[in-house]
Amino acid sequence: MHPAARAEFAPLPRTYLNTAGYGLPTAGTVAALEGALAAWRDGSADWVNDWDVKAERCRVAAGPLLGAPADEIALLPAVSVGAGVVFGSLSPGDEILTAEGEFASVLLPALVAARHRGVGVRQVPFDALAAEVGPRTTLVATSHVRSNDGRVQDLPAVAGAARAVGAAVLVDATHAAGVLPVDAEALGLDYVLVAAYKHLLCPRGVALMRIARERWDSVPPAVASWRSAGDAYAHYYGPTLADLAGTAARYDVSLAWHAWVGAVAALEFLVGVPAAERRDWCVSLANETAKLLGLPPTGSSVLAVPVLDRDAAAAALRAADIVTSVPPPAGTGTGAQVRLSFHLYNDMSQARHVADVLAPFVPQHPQSSGGSPQ
Repeated sequence: MHPAARAEFAPLPRTYLNTAGYGLPTAGTVAALEGALAAWRDGSADWVNDWDVKAERCRVAAGPLLGAPADEIALLPAVSVGAGVVFGSLSPGDEILTAEGEFASVLLPALVAARHRGVGVRQVPFDALAAEVGPRTTLVATSHVRSNDGRVQDLPAVAGAARAVGAAVLVDATHAAGVLPVDAEALGLDYVLVAAYKHLLCPRGVALMRIARERWDSVPPAVASWRSAGDAYAHYYGPTLADLAGTAARYDVSLAWHAWVGAVAALEFLVGVPAAERRDWCVSLANETAKLLGLPPTGSSVLAVPVLDRDAAAAALRAADIVTSVPPPAGTGTGAQVRLSFHLYNDMSQARHVADVLAPFVPQHPQSSGGSPQ
């Protein structure tokens, strides 16, 4: 594992290559959760100071991970909540341009906006998204990294094409943030959504949204709650819209306390590892596996490996004590695949090991060049 990870992750009895399913917790996250549960059990917790307020540290830590100021980051429970708020602000005749096969948490809120608000949704090939931006496009919505195959969207090209026609950009960075730089402010990405329980290593129930300051007036905080106030703990009853926070906290949703307590340690650990080191370590593991299997690299930490026999490949992985995602084929004509996803707690010996195990199942793959575990 990466040197910075050694203090946070004990050696596992198995090879875990399914961070795209859920990330593993840091030692600090486990300790924080255990402490919160103990205080809950005996009733000794001060929920404001021990749990709720600590989430503000997540907003600060998320800033460098998303490439945006902390005051432009909202605390949410899931990506779909943020997507629904943004798409719900659109008007009849507006066009959402998105990729074919986009993840459901982005696509379904867009389709709901189409049905109930008269918004148009146009789906085009993932790699053609920037070229398909047109004068009718109001908002471009895309994953940064595709969760099913690891392909990386050309965000500078998408953002440039959107700016040329005055369109906004929404990016689901769930499978990029923490590994690849997002650079929301520098690229002009109006909305960046992240489910943090994967590559950001947080407990489930933690999500983040960057919403650019210039969008606050046009996107109503449709799910506002007591926590959306500038002084949240003073506005439980009878608030007015004048009490809404003067930051992106106006989009906050009431927090699942223990998840956010655990998230603090995870996000602060990741920020403590230089961004270039996180990217190079994780992507190099996926690249090495791709090279050994004769596949093109994706440029991300996620790699989809096509296999001839899904069940046999899954059995071989289980026998080798390797944890991956082996989803069923997505539809007619879609081949079986194994999805691998690497993080700081993995190393090159594991990349070579999984390549050796999968090599016999990869179509037209020559015999593995070797590379036994070190």
